[in-house]
Amino acid sequence: MLTVNSDTEDGLVNGACGKLVMIDYGKLQKTNETVPCRIWIKFNEEKTGRKARANFHNVMRNRNIDSSLTPIEPVIRQINTKSTNFKVERKQFPIVPCEAMTIYKSQGGTYEKVVVNLKKGMTRSVLYVACSRATKASGLYLIGDFVPPKPPERNDAVTLMFKTMRSERMLKFSLAFLEESEEKKFSIIFHNVQLLNKHISDVKFDKTFLSSSMISLVETWTKPSDNLEIEGFKIVHRRDCHDVRKPFGQIIYLKNDLKFENITERYEYSGKDHIEYSSIKVDDICIISVYNSPNSSFDILRRHMNEVITISKRFCDNIIVVGDFNINLKIKINNKFIEYMKSFGLSLNNTLNKDSTNAKTQIDCCFTNMKDVKSDYFESLTSFHKPIWIRKHKVLTKFHFDETEDIHTNMPFNIEDVITDDQSDTMEVDEKFVFERHETVDKNEQIDLDMSFHLEDLKVNDPSDIMEIEEKSSSENYEIIDSDSRKILDHFLLLLEFDNAAGTTQISSQARIIDDLIDKSPFVTVYNKDRSVKIRPKIEYSVEAFDAFYARTHTTGDGNCLYNSLSIIKIGSEELTHSMRLLAVNAMINNSNHFKTICRLLNYSFKEQLKRTATNEQWGGEVQIHALSIALRQPIYSYVKFLDDPKRVHYIPSDISTQDLINRFDNGTAGGHLKYIGYKSDMNKSSLCIHFTGIHYDALLPFSNNPHQFIPKNDIIDMSL
Repeated sequence: MLTVNSDTEDGLVNGACGKLVMIDYGKLQKTNETVPCRIWIKFNEEKTGRKARANFHNVMRNRNIDSSLTPIEPVIRQINTKSTNFKVERKQFPIVPCEAMTIYKSQGGTYEKVVVNLKKGMTRSVLYVACSRATKASGLYLIGDFVPPKPPERNDAVTLMFKTMRSERMLKFSLAFLEESEEKKFSIIFHNVQLLNKHISDVKFDKTFLSSSMISLVETWTKPSDNLEIEGFKIVHRRDCHDVRKPFGQIIYLKNDLKFENITERYEYSGKDHIEYSSIKVDDICIISVYNSPNSSFDILRRHMNEVITISKRFCDNIIVVGDFNINLKIKINNKFIEYMKSFGLSLNNTLNKDSTNAKTQIDCCFTNMKDVKSDYFESLTSFHKPIWIRKHKVLTKFHFDETEDIHTNMPFNIEDVITDDQSDTMEVDEKFVFERHETVDKNEQIDLDMSFHLEDLKVNDPSDIMEIEEKSSSENYEIIDSDSRKILDHFLLLLEFDNAAGTTQISSQARIIDDLIDKSPFVTVYNKDRSVKIRPKIEYSVEAFDAFYARTHTTGDGNCLYNSLSIIKIGSEELTHSMRLLAVNAMINNSNHFKTICRLLNYSFKEQLKRTATNEQWGGEVQIHALSIALRQPIYSYVKFLDDPKRVHYIPSDISTQDLINRFDNGTAGGHLKYIGYKSDMNKSSLCIHFTGIHYDALLPFSNNPHQFIPKNDIIDMSL
């Protein structure tokens, strides 16, 4: 068992338990004595020591060491003495033999498998601590004799509190659900589900969803091969992603005993504009389900709403429009959307200024011209958005669906017949779209380092003790958070046009979520990066002293390359690109006076730089790098190609030694490399390294977690906080 916190982020903490499998030996230089220099432990938890294993990847591969073993090296601790004339230090491995641990020692830890030795006299609180160390019930084992503890005293504080809560109902339940009734009433559930293929089981077992007549889901991210059937329902409309999963797609379920008619459906996915809708008639109601991307302009949304509502009104007078419109109704300037819907006789059916997302925005809502319709939000454990339930008070006529009957679907119409408010709003739209294909790394792609070791190996003990634990990927979590970041930035850009500062609270809240996610990510090296990130071959002038410590990635060049690079460095992939933009925007807002001074000295407009930082596919420069250094609390070093012309003052020989290269950087004669230091207190921290070609940024990934630091002399901003 470890007895110190050597790396809390990597799980190497006091109390971490495992099995000693192997010991490395080396010789002391002074005495030539052979002593243990490193031990290898197989920890009970697979995630423990993951970063340490990644840093020793090359050593383990060359020596054919089991990839599940974690290297542990001796630590030095100073012993406190009363004397000031000398100090005493002890160097030893931070471990002790451990057959078991006390319940008190286990507090704060969680384990896949736990055996609790029950004995007489154990209190309720001790039993709770012991049993709650297991992460799941199937991993909890009880041995010994269980003697039930005494019941709590009548005057016990916790008991009295529960009694009071049961009698006085101190907690007010704020969620609204579909009302239960024996009568058959027509009801709808609408939800931006975000990754339906991952959450289909949640929908299948949610009684609120199953009690509804219609389930309408958007942003499904589904593929045609996904099995999305729900018992008791038929699928009446489905749109899937092609090839790559994206924030796209729609599916509508209807109870098997209800008759329906597809009126129209359409999507537009061209450039930044992305909108999807469908209109389905059930009984005497047309239900229009909408998803509108935060990137779409209001004119595009208005044109499509005019189109679908006008067509639907040809078939029935009763209209319900429900969707994720990505227009925050809490902002007064967005009341123009409510007024626009009123022009069709449709009123907002939800309470205004009520949260529909976890970011406390109201972007999901329902409009209708019916007086006997009620709707509200309830909670979701799987999505950023809250579901909307809609219920018609009047009893719905029950229809039995005849499978042989021809149903009118996708009725053709002449777009010239649709009434538009303004002819300038009409535009030609290519209804075809193509999803980007994500490149994957070659399975054979490897980077080798020449390292030699003189160590003796010990045999591995009983392999039956090895526990296989499924590794969970954070990829989907990254995608959802980055999608939310993009939506928040787009809302912020809308507010920025009107000099409205209301969107800064959302940005600040999202920044905290991103920071927490990044903090949980392991240190990224060449060896544990995502497979989607490729390493560039050495085709340019190579300086071996530098290339031995850093490898240059092949970063996507889409105007986001700076943020793509920082995302790769922090989490190993480009999946937090928009989140990096949001962190930079948050830093500029929180330090606005500082950045206004910088912009004034560089002859920039602060507002334009803030807008550039928030806008998708807009390149970043010195202001944005400085903001990222503040946001990430680390220096950022930007390197350029080393000069290969011996006639130039800053020429660097390809075979220069590491120390000579460090000296050249210290003297400022290594080339036009730049450093950005957001906070003075972060000056000595390990840096985030990028490569700049003049038009494009790439990430520079280290081969280990403690690479040499080649610190550029020039600081173009030189205004650290």
